[in-house]
Amino acid sequence: MADTAQATAPDTELFGDLPRLARFEPAPARQFLAKAVEEYRACLDSRDADGVPSHLPRASGLLFGEADDTGITIRAVEFVPNVRDSDESVIAEFETTIAPRFGDVYRNPGRGFWSDEKGVLRAIQKHARSGLELMGSIHSHPNWHEIGPPHERFQRLSEFPTRMDEYLFGQSQWPVNVIWYVHTDGAGDVAHRVAGWRPGPEPEGCRRLDVRLPPEIRAAFRVQAPAA
Repeated sequence: MADTAQATAPDTELFGDLPRLARFEPAPARQFLAKAVEEYRACLDSRDADGVPSHLPRASGLLFGEADDTGITIRAVEFVPNVRDSDESVIAEFETTIAPRFGDVYRNPGRGFWSDEKGVLRAIQKHARSGLELMGSIHSHPNWHEIGPPHERFQRLSEFPTRMDEYLFGQSQWPVNVIWYVHTDGAGDVAHRVAGWRPGPEPEGCRRLDVRLPPEIRAAFRVQAPAA
């Protein structure tokens, strides 16, 4: 598979002339950041005497907005229930397809997020009343390769998609998929890196999007991403 940051083949067959720029309004950016930090701090607080946490932080949401000739504007984020470890069909998907393909770490019910289908439908109906469309997804990655259990540290996480992310992005075929990487910097402070992705035709994999965040979010919360 080609490097996800470098793949350049056109994806017009999938998304037509839909812009590759996604701009966040302040409210959804701030809302997701708060959720991601809440989850990450809960993870750090769950560490045992050896410094290994028991809580794997998972923040995930749906992105709603609208598109014009200049770009896609993200105006709302909606959190829906996670059924990764409760829906029998989803559990079976992880056991029979995802874990054999992407590694036994995904047998851990704490790994991965699967949005409840009824929750997705309710969110679509809710935001349609405001004229907003479902544009895609957003989820957090922690520096699990540094703070997780030793046997799960071989997979380095960042704002780049894992192979499983690429698989799920390809399954959903949403035009905007944002990964929000939350980690601790050298000074011990929480910091962030953000990038967006769009599924492309096989075998190239995901293509990087131009994701822009409000300057006030970037400055106040140590977020590395272009300004809107």
